[in-house]
Amino acid sequence: MMKTAFLICGIWVFGGLATPVLAAELRGGLALQFDDGWHSWRTEVAPLVKKYGGVATGFVNNKYVLDGRITMDELRSLQDDFGWEIGSHTANHYNAPRYVQTKGLDAWLANELEPSLEFLRTGGLRVDALVFPFNASTPEIERAALERVGSFRRVNALALADGVRADGSLPGTSIDTAQYAPIELIEKWIDLAHRRGSVLFLYGHRILPDDAFSDGRVTAIAGNAVTLDRPIQLDEGEDYVLVPDVERRQNANDLLHVQSAEGATVVLDEAAPGALAVGNLVRIGPDYGTRRSDFEEMLRYASERLNFYTIADVQAGRNQLQTPARETAP
Repeated sequence: MMKTAFLICGIWVFGGLATPVLAAELRGGLALQFDDGWHSWRTEVAPLVKKYGGVATGFVNNKYVLDGRITMDELRSLQDDFGWEIGSHTANHYNAPRYVQTKGLDAWLANELEPSLEFLRTGGLRVDALVFPFNASTPEIERAALERVGSFRRVNALALADGVRADGSLPGTSIDTAQYAPIELIEKWIDLAHRRGSVLFLYGHRILPDDAFSDGRVTAIAGNAVTLDRPIQLDEGEDYVLVPDVERRQNANDLLHVQSAEGATVVLDEAAPGALAVGNLVRIGPDYGTRRSDFEEMLRYASERLNFYTIADVQAGRNQLQTPARETAP
């Protein structure tokens, strides 16, 4: 879905809605994506994205529809009422390379990809993009998948592209606790996409209330026990991770799983690595979660600089219709 913008008396008008902005023009784009399938996509995330004139793409597993974590009615509403695209995240969220290694490529196609595409398309969804579970794939699996869909995601440290790449991939960078990036860094990526006239591809899973997360300063470390300057309370039924430094980007090797918390002492699954140090400001929150205030700030900032695109827009080259000629990065 494209969004046409006109500048009238210093105000951008999007589809009839006037919104004051700080930037001189919308240039480049943001392709927001979410994985797995959650009720909150329809009840909370889509209305928030729409508030800023945006759209997104949700990649769904059959099993999460069948067990009621998101419904087919909600997926159709995301598509038809909010302009989202729905893509495949396979049927059962198995690691594709491991599945193929044990059962073969034909079995993976017959049991994981093709049932997902049939299930979603039969439900009235226009599906032509794939995200491999855990973003794990091989060239052999990718080639077979591209006979059935128009693109797949490949994780990159900086996910900027002008369209589908020669290998059929589109980039992706995570915005949740699993691959944490501070909002100040995300805003720099948005600025870069704006200057270059490129599309920034960001993905997450759940947008959660701020009170689902706790920040604290590290005062002591002893093996796998970390003491903070304030008490921490964890909710049952959630898997928690600790971001070792909220002021910098987190690498995959920095991810720290939380075993328990009592008072101000947090116990990790393993000894704290070098990324965690006394004096660091850390964040504890649900694995694969994004803090709502950060997400909304990202939406606000992007809406003043970038167009919003679905993956289908990019596959079809529709983003190029609103993107000026590419500039050389400074």
